[in-house]
Amino acid sequence: MRAASPVLAFVVLLTVWELAARLFNIPVYILPAPSIIFHEFMSFGFNFVGHAGATLKTILLGFLVSVLIAIPFGAVIASWRPFSDAVFPLIVFAHAIPVIALAPIIVLSLGPGMAARVVVVVLISFFPILVSTVTGLRATPTEMLELAKVAGSSRLQSLLTVELPGAVPYIFNGLRIGISTAVIGGVVGEFVSSDNGLGYLVVHSTTNFDVPRAMASVAILALMSVILYQSVEWIQKLLFPWSTNGGR
Repeated sequence: MRAASPVLAFVVLLTVWELAARLFNIPVYILPAPSIIFHEFMSFGFNFVGHAGATLKTILLGFLVSVLIAIPFGAVIASWRPFSDAVFPLIVFAHAIPVIALAPIIVLSLGPGMAARVVVVVLISFFPILVSTVTGLRATPTEMLELAKVAGSSRLQSLLTVELPGAVPYIFNGLRIGISTAVIGGVVGEFVSSDNGLGYLVVHSTTNFDVPRAMASVAILALMSVILYQSVEWIQKLLFPWSTNGGR
């Protein structure tokens, strides 16, 4: 029943939206009815696939780079207090700068290619993964660290066998937030510089007042975000079942 509730709410929302658009004769260029958006989705067909594939490639590549940088960097910050005190405030300050304001500068520096869009994704998804990693590692009980020390574990062994396993739930919380923000980063990158992708399609469609196509693109982006979010959750349950609520 709990799983059916969101679906039912979504169906009710679409129904109210459809009725309101038809009863009040809302112009298509302001708010198209769901049936019109669905018709545009079917008519544009496989053209969406190519654009969705380009966006997904940017998202996954940027997210992978973020993970490969953020988790090791977070481990260093959590383990080395002087380094954390020096660097972490700078990272927080950098995160406070709106990425959408930096995006044109990044494109100007790196050129209008994949590299610039990937950098935008990295900048927007890096921070939540980093913070979650640091928080998880620092949440390790002192008793566990002392026990590892008594057992003769080195600092690296303690990190790999005690702190990182305990931080897995925190890290995956960061990964779920990171993959969601990576979708935003991918779209922002395509808004600024791209000739394909769903973000480009939204800009191109709205420029030509083709709102149904733009809305269909947004719907695909929303579906993509949900699938990626759930994929991270499935990976956690598959690889680390003990770290989920269902595995406890």
